[in-house]
Amino acid sequence: MKNPKPALPASLRAARWWWTAAALSALAFAGGFFLNAAARPGNEAPGFWGAGIALVGLGLVIGFCTFQLWRGKLAGRMSLIWCGIIVGIPLLTRGVRVGIFGALLLVGVALLFSPGTVKHFAPQSKAARAQRKAERQSRKRENAG
Repeated sequence: MKNPKPALPASLRAARWWWTAAALSALAFAGGFFLNAAARPGNEAPGFWGAGIALVGLGLVIGFCTFQLWRGKLAGRMSLIWCGIIVGIPLLTRGVRVGIFGALLLVGVALLFSPGTVKHFAPQSKAARAQRKAERQSRKRENAG
């Protein structure tokens, strides 16, 4: 008889959809920047092209990490947390329009830090910590002997 899979916490289900929407919105905003670049005169277009390319990169990174989160990988959770903090906090200081996107990223980070999500990833986190400790100890023995 198979063991039933534990139910996913509601916060993790919400976080998966939240980050999927964030990736898609970054790609949609990139499309808007590309359309603006095409409609602008030549001296104004490079800024729009640059912002569009940056948003495509952000959308792809968030999309890949969200895929990892959907697969239940701790690496996806940790990468999204770092990405949300590194991108979200500076966007909050850039004005209301981009500040809203930064706040949305930080809400996604908060969902990944919720107690249910942390509890769900605790076994993977403990296993990864034990593996890192074993690697450090083996390197220490190699260097000592």
